[in-house]
Amino acid sequence: MSHLRFTIDLAIKQPIPSVLLSHLPTIREKVQALKAFAEKINAGTPNEENTVRATYHICHHDTGGSCEAEQDI
Repeated sequence: MSHLRFTIDLAIKQPIPSVLLSHLPTIREKVQALKAFAEKINAGTPNEENTVRATYHICHHDTGGSCEAEQDI
C-alpha cells in the first residue's frame, strides 16, 4: 500500500515574527489532525518506520547550548 508521506524540518529564528506567531496554534491543531490519520510504515516488522511523529522544540545550537526537550504536537 502506498502512503502520502510528509517530512518537514523547519528552524525559525526567535523572536518569532508576529505575522507567524498568531498562526502557530492553528498550525499545531492541523498537524494534530493529520497525525490522527498517520500510521507506522511496516508496523510490527524489523524495518518498521515511526511515521507517526510530530514535535517541536527550542534549539540553542547557535549559541553553543543544547536543545530544550521536544514537545509532542
